[in-house]
Amino acid sequence: MNSANRRNLSFTYASVFALIICLILGGCLTGQRPSAYYGKVVVPRAQEFRWSDGGLPRTFDPAFAAAPPDTDAVRALFEGLTDYDPKTLEPVPAVAQRWESSPDGRIWTFYLREDAKWTNGEAVTASDFVRSWERTLRIGPLAPHTELFSNIEGSGVSSKPTALSATPPGFGVQALSDHVLRVRLQEPDSSFPALVAHPVFRPVKLAVTVAPHTHPIEPGELVSNGAFQLSTTDNEHVLLERANTYWDEASVTLQKVSFVSSSSAEDALAAYQSGDIDAVTNAAFEPLALKLLAGYQDFRRSTFGALTYYSFNNNHAPFDDVRVREALALAIDRERVSRDDLGGATEPAGKFLPEVMSGEKPVVSKTELLEQDVKRARDLLAEAGFSNGEGFPLVRLLINRNDQQRAVAQSIAAMWRNVLNIQTELVIKNWDEYEVAARSGDYDVIRRGVVMQTTGELTNLKMLFERDPQPVVAEPVPTPGKSPEATKTEELARRTLQFSSEDEALKELRAMPIYFASSFALVKPYVSGFDSNVLDAPSLKKTRIDTNWIERKP
Repeated sequence: MNSANRRNLSFTYASVFALIICLILGGCLTGQRPSAYYGKVVVPRAQEFRWSDGGLPRTFDPAFAAAPPDTDAVRALFEGLTDYDPKTLEPVPAVAQRWESSPDGRIWTFYLREDAKWTNGEAVTASDFVRSWERTLRIGPLAPHTELFSNIEGSGVSSKPTALSATPPGFGVQALSDHVLRVRLQEPDSSFPALVAHPVFRPVKLAVTVAPHTHPIEPGELVSNGAFQLSTTDNEHVLLERANTYWDEASVTLQKVSFVSSSSAEDALAAYQSGDIDAVTNAAFEPLALKLLAGYQDFRRSTFGALTYYSFNNNHAPFDDVRVREALALAIDRERVSRDDLGGATEPAGKFLPEVMSGEKPVVSKTELLEQDVKRARDLLAEAGFSNGEGFPLVRLLINRNDQQRAVAQSIAAMWRNVLNIQTELVIKNWDEYEVAARSGDYDVIRRGVVMQTTGELTNLKMLFERDPQPVVAEPVPTPGKSPEATKTEELARRTLQFSSEDEALKELRAMPIYFASSFALVKPYVSGFDSNVLDAPSLKKTRIDTNWIERKP
C-alpha cells in the first residue's frame, strides 16, 4: 500500500533493546526521576526547526510531489488558493482571500489577494494558477495526483500522456482578471475549496511566452510564493528560510526549517534522544517500540487517512448479491486483525472514511459500524441460499505479494471458514501481475489500499469506487429509443456509479473496509503548532519554538 512506502523507516532489534535499557535506567536521562519525555530536552535558542521526516525531499515541484517529505516541503514553499487549518482541516484563506460558488455548486470563483508575491517580487496572479494547472495536466500520469483534477470541466485526465498544446480543450479554469479565478466543475462539489488546498493545486512560476516545461523544476530554478523559500540542499539536509516576500510574513515565527537525513530509524531516534532534532515523523515503528514509546508525553499517535479494504467483483455470482457481501463483511473481526495480525499498529475500520472526512454529520452510529456479527452474517448467507455455506463457491481472494497482507488475508479467510463455512483460495501475485489481474477482473475479492488526499467525502469515495470499475460482461437489455451503444454506455456508468454519500456506500457494500493506518511521531515539548491530523499534513507556518520552555515538575 502507498502508506507503507511513505513510512520507510523501521525499528531494528538493537534500537528496541536500547529503548528497553533506556526505560530501565530511568527514561534515558540521568538523575533520580524518570523523564516524561523520550531523551534529552535541550531547548534551542533560535527559531530553527530540525525535522527527521523519513528522508530528504527529492522534489520541490508541486506537480511531482507524491508523499512526505516532498509534500511537506511543497506546502512550506508554495501557497495555493486555500490551505488547511492544521487542527480542524477546514479550508482557510491563503492566496485567495475569499471564494463563492454558484447555487448548484458547479462554478467556483476565487478572489486573490493583491499582496501575494513570488520570491522574485512579482505578483501572484490568477493566470499563474491557470498555467500551473494546465502544465500538471500536460505532464499526465507522471504527475502522481492528476486524478484530483478530474471533476474540472475539460481536464481530460487520462491514463496516457497527452500531447502538448496551448490549452486543454474546454478547460474549465479561467482568469477573469489578475485577481479573479473561475473554475467550472462537471459535478457539484461543496468541498472544492478544501480540495484545492492539496499541494498539486499550488502554483509554480512559469514563463508566459513559451509552453510550460513538463520536467520537474530543479532547485536552482525555483521561484516560490509560500511562507518559506529554499536556501540550500545537499546529501545531509535541506534548509528552508523564512521568505521576506510572503504576504503574511509577520505571522511566521520559524526562521529556518532543516530537513535532516537519517540513514535508519535507529539513527533518527538516537538524534532525537540526544536532542539534535526536534521531531521524528514518517517512521514505521514496530509493535514493541509502540508499546515502549506510548508512555512518553512527546510520543503521538493519530489516525491516518490510509484505508486497506477488500473490493468485490460484482460480475461474479454470488458476489452480485448484497446479502452475500454483507455476510462476508460482518464475519470479519476487525479488532482482532488490527490487534493480533498487525500488532496494534493500525485501527479497525468500521466504515470507509475517518470521521473528519465523513461529511457534515456522523455517517453511522456506533451500533451501525461494520463490526463482527456472527448471527447476522449466518442469517444473511442463508437468506441468499447458502445455509451453513452449502453450495458456496471457492472465494478467489487476490492480494499483492506482501508478508503483512498475506497474514491479514489468511486471518480473514479463517474467519470466513469458521463463521460461514466458506473456503478461500489466496491468489498471491507480484505487483505487475496483480495489477493485470485487477484490470481484467480475474478475482472474486481483491485487496486494495488508498491514501486519501483530501477531506472531501465525495472525492474520497470516487477514489475508492472508481478504481475497479465493473466491466459490462453481457449485452444489456436494449432501452427503447436508444442505440445499443448508448444503452451499453449507461450500463457501464451504472456499474461505476459514484455514491453521493458514505452512507450509500455502506448500504451497497461494493467493498468492505478492513483497517486504517496510524501515524506516529515524536515531537519535543517546546515545539507548538506542529499539529497531527488525518492527512498527515502539519503546518510549518504555524509551528514555533518556545525558547523559554521549562519542564513543569509533578
